Amino acid sequence: MVKDNLKILHVLGSPSDDYSFNLNMYYGGSFDDGVGSGKYSFSYALARPDGTWSFVKRLSDIVDVERGEERENDLEKMDITAALQHIKSVIKPDLALIQFACLKGTTAFWALFEALDIPLIGGSAESRYLCMDKLKTRAVLLVYNNVSCAEGLTLNKGDPIPSAHIKYPCVVKASKGEDSKSVRLVKDQQSLDAAVEHALTYSNQVIIERFVEGREFRCAVVKSEKTGDIKALSCMEYNVPAKNIREDKLLCADEKGLPVCCKAPESKTWFLDPAKEGELINRIQQQSCQAFQELDLQDFGLFDFRVDREGNPFFLECNLFCSFGSKSVVNVIAKESDFTDESLFDLMVQNALLRKEKTS
Repeated sequence: MVKDNLKILHVLGSPSDDYSFNLNMYYGGSFDDGVGSGKYSFSYALARPDGTWSFVKRLSDIVDVERGEERENDLEKMDITAALQHIKSVIKPDLALIQFACLKGTTAFWALFEALDIPLIGGSAESRYLCMDKLKTRAVLLVYNNVSCAEGLTLNKGDPIPSAHIKYPCVVKASKGEDSKSVRLVKDQQSLDAAVEHALTYSNQVIIERFVEGREFRCAVVKSEKTGDIKALSCMEYNVPAKNIREDKLLCADEKGLPVCCKAPESKTWFLDPAKEGELINRIQQQSCQAFQELDLQDFGLFDFRVDREGNPFFLECNLFCSFGSKSVVNVIAKESDFTDESLFDLMVQNALLRKEKTS
C-alpha cells in the first residue's frame, strides 16, 4: 500500500536549450496534479537553460501550459548546487518524477537525482544513456538477436561514406538526437552526402540502414516491480505512407525554431483491431517485451517498429519519456488496455518505492 500524502517532486524544463525547454512545457506541463485523490502531495521544480532553478507548489504558478512557456514571476532563482541542496534538505521528497526532454537532462541530471538517493519513476540513468543512443540500443538488440533490426552500417565522423555498399532507399540518422530532427529518408546517392552531413551536426556517429517499406507502429510496455510481470499494451498505428518515414512527430515551430504545439495537426493514429490483426499485434508485442528485457528497462517503455509487407516487424527506437498527463502517448495506449491515468501512475509510484526498499 502507498501511504497517503506521499511527497512527490515533479521536475521539468531543460538544462540544455530553449527548444527542449519549450518542448517540456507542453509535455511535462500537461500533468494533472489532482491525480491520486489526496494520496500524493506534489511540488514542482523548474530547471532553465541558463542554469537557474525555481520551486513552486502549483505548476500553474510558473507554467502557462496553453502557451507552452514560463509565466512571468519573481520567484527565487537558484544555481544547481543550491537547488539540489534545497531538494534534499527542504523538500525531502519521497520520490521524484523527472520530465526532461533533452539528452543532458535525461542522462546526466537523472544521475544527479540518483546520487541524492531519491527514488525515481522511470528507471535508471544507465537505461537512459543506453536508449538515448540509437547505436548502443541497436548493438544490444543485435547481440541477443531476438528483436529484428533493419540491416545497416555505422559511420564515425571523418569516415569516408562507402557509397558502393549502400542500397536505396535508406534511412540516415544520428546516433543521438531527439524528435527525429536528424533523420532523413535518402532515395539516391546524390542526397546521401547531405543527409550524412546533417546527421553529423547532432552526433559524431551516424547510422545508415535499409528503409523498411510498409506500416509504422508503436507499442507500450509496462512492468510491475511487485510481481515482475512485463505486459505489452495495445498497438497503435501511425498514418504514414508506405514509401515514406513518419515526419509528423516533428513539432510545429515559430520563426525562432521553437516548438509552438505538442503535436503536428496532420498526425493521426488508431489502434489495431485484435479480431482482424491478432497475429501482427502478437508479433509486435513479443518483440517489444523482448526489447524491454534486453535493454534492462524498468517501469515503462515505448517501442516503434516498421512492419514490411510480409508482416515482419523491424525495430526503430525506444522512447522512455512520459509526462503521465492524460494526453501522453503512454497514458493513451494504457487506457486502451484498461488502465486509468490514476492506476498507471499508482503502478509507477509503487515500482519506484519497491526498488528503494530492495536496495535499503
